Amino acid sequence: MFTEINKFFISNIAPTHTVFYRGDKKVSFAEFSDDVARMANVFNRIKSDTVILYIPENIYLFHVMFMALMQAKKDVILPAILTEQSIDALRTETDTIVSDQMINFAGFTSVDINQDFGSDWNFCDMDDRLIYFFTSGSTGTPKKICKTFHNLSAEVAMHNKMQYNAFNMSPVTIASIAPYHMYGLLWRFLIPMAGGIAIDTNMIFTPEELQDAQQKFDAVLFATTPSFLDGIVKYQGQYKFPDNCVGIFSSGSLLNLQTSEKTRKIFGVSPFEVFGSTETGGVAFRQQENGPLWTVFDGVKINSDENNCIIADSEFCCVRPFQMSDVIESQNEHQFVLKGRADRIVKIAEERISLPEYEDRLCSHKFVEHAYVTTVNQNGRVVIGCVLTLTDEGKNFITSHGRHEFITNIKNLLSAYFPNVALPRKIRIVNKIPMNTQGKILKLEINEILRSIVAEPIAKKLTTTDSFLTAELMFLGDSAYFKGHFEDCPVLPGVIQLHFVIKFIQTFFHKKIEVYDVIKLKFTSLILPDTLVHFQLNKLSDNEFSFCYEKGDVKYSAGKIVIKE
Repeated sequence: MFTEINKFFISNIAPTHTVFYRGDKKVSFAEFSDDVARMANVFNRIKSDTVILYIPENIYLFHVMFMALMQAKKDVILPAILTEQSIDALRTETDTIVSDQMINFAGFTSVDINQDFGSDWNFCDMDDRLIYFFTSGSTGTPKKICKTFHNLSAEVAMHNKMQYNAFNMSPVTIASIAPYHMYGLLWRFLIPMAGGIAIDTNMIFTPEELQDAQQKFDAVLFATTPSFLDGIVKYQGQYKFPDNCVGIFSSGSLLNLQTSEKTRKIFGVSPFEVFGSTETGGVAFRQQENGPLWTVFDGVKINSDENNCIIADSEFCCVRPFQMSDVIESQNEHQFVLKGRADRIVKIAEERISLPEYEDRLCSHKFVEHAYVTTVNQNGRVVIGCVLTLTDEGKNFITSHGRHEFITNIKNLLSAYFPNVALPRKIRIVNKIPMNTQGKILKLEINEILRSIVAEPIAKKLTTTDSFLTAELMFLGDSAYFKGHFEDCPVLPGVIQLHFVIKFIQTFFHKKIEVYDVIKLKFTSLILPDTLVHFQLNKLSDNEFSFCYEKGDVKYSAGKIVIKE
């Protein structure tokens, strides 16, 4: 069953057809239509033609509100986050907010979504409505992009035609992505809905939740990101996934070949990667079991300018044609090799350096698992900064030979490909490169890491589940926090131990922490430089975590973190 998504509510869909799973509850087409109609009656009474929609967690409610606003002929702004700072940029657009959160911004009216004017509504098509997305530009500052519902519905139709065989197996869509950005709105909402397959509204954050979702349904289609798949294959020995995945869809950044191959072995299907942008929609696709080339989608035409950057044209584009910053090497009319972004070619002392090539060279080293490279300003000079995660071999080398010898080893590799002026001046080793739910690098956090002198401990045997984390940690002796803290007998400060408890909670349990209490805190033994200690972090509830640092019978410290809202 394929339905034109712009005419979804006036299509011949059986009222009893299941369109959503909310926990153990099925939501039929009739129930969803009634919910949309009720809210459309509410929104029809709003004076403003443009509305901010901010529902960050309740996926079903987001879908209802989005469709109801479309039906009420309202244009929709979809911010990823709403704060006192981010709301200022929207003041010229509207003064009306639809949200399930307690929001009180000066000059804005929050719509009461609990009103009920009945479900009698004449459904119409939605092609001419506008949707405003926000995507981070090269500086990390959110950039507003306007698309019409027709742009979205044209792309939905193309994907549904292409994925007919997978959809014909009646899978349920599960996802680790949110719907407030372009990729999420399409793949966890509009595409499956138009394809006649049900959507599970639970958000998947961990491998355990993926296992649970697969066990719940006979067949699943998984919409995710490269960063989530990286985590799956990294700890694949911990998990056994059911053999019922009919498709895996990935976008947001490039999936490396090793992750793609391991994903196929784990799930039995090769990930379907979508390349494009919010402005252009989908441009091309690949499944790396068939090779590295990208194939242009039906209905999309591409050319390249004098710098070999893509010029894309399709019904999916917000502007036709659209000039992209991605450099390609065309193989024929329909296939190309992606060479990286033009804005990631930088000049270091008059030398042109490709940052994607730099990252590829780093990742070719047996010590490096993942790399992100950028430029930083150091004493008035532009220099290269690298953020790395390490392989097990890399972790063993740095803990046995030290950071200095590790960095020398890395620079020796790079010197074979890049001039001395372009060798990295800052190298930071982390346990996870910061990315958002779309798999996009968080550039502000990268810059923070490169500015900071607080080096992360080397984590071996790191194991995570949705309820605990364990690791063997080594705080290297040349880390800045050992200096000046008892010169004759350097020890690891307690504040640093707490710092990394908070960092691990934020990084691996996806918690935003601004205010917290520390209770039952005890420091009982000293952690000396280059000591391998066992670290345990337990999730007691959504906002409570216990931790301890120990080694055998020796307990160094323990306590509990209580996160405040």
